[in-house]
Amino acid sequence: MNAQPLAVHTLHSSPQLSPGAQQVLQVRQALAQAWPALAEAPEALNALARLGRSHRVRTRCRLWQDGHVNKGSLWLLVRGKVSMGKRASNGKWWQSHSLNAGEWLDLSSAWSQSPYPETAQALSAVLAHEYPAAEVLALSQAHPPLLNALLSSLAQRTCEAIAARQALTLNDFAARLAEWLLQELRRSDSADHLILRELKRDLAAQLGATPETLSRTLRQFQQDGLIDMRHNDVWIPDAQRLARIGKAGLSI
Repeated sequence: MNAQPLAVHTLHSSPQLSPGAQQVLQVRQALAQAWPALAEAPEALNALARLGRSHRVRTRCRLWQDGHVNKGSLWLLVRGKVSMGKRASNGKWWQSHSLNAGEWLDLSSAWSQSPYPETAQALSAVLAHEYPAAEVLALSQAHPPLLNALLSSLAQRTCEAIAARQALTLNDFAARLAEWLLQELRRSDSADHLILRELKRDLAAQLGATPETLSRTLRQFQQDGLIDMRHNDVWIPDAQRLARIGKAGLSI
């Protein structure tokens, strides 16, 4: 089940680019999504795109297992979708969140060489890029925008983790769902539209509820005009109103 690191093969043949150049281009594009500020520092972006090595992972296979020690690697998702979570003693998979291309899979455990807190499992065919943390840090000394992007991402992850823990402790489910929808909306390319890419059972587990509670709350949101949902497409006509549900932590 464990993914095997591969010497990089041709990703998509192109008459203009060699396989190596094609790989660097894909990694560069993913980096630009993960750290948009590096668009103003193309030299740093290009140098970072040439570090590390790529891994291909088949659907339902693992990139790594929770509890295994991270020996100093930062992981960027270049292509595909990954579920982060753990498998319970009864074999049931519990997802905490999912990640898409252009997002960092792990930016934290490498620095202390700590165990991975969660398993990373491919939901589709995945291309992930592994960076030696020490080399990234050395490169950042020559490229300050790179260091700024790294520190900003680490700070954002910390704030999100604290907010998620507080939400689970203090807020009811409607508030947690409202906050999650708004967070996904901010990640989308639209001001009022997002696509639910998770299975309902995975999203419910991520938010600490049953699939039935999730479906019931989504229906209530729809009836109250907070969202307009058609299959997996969700429109949010008034994000500020939905935000008030999240901030208040009140049942609707």
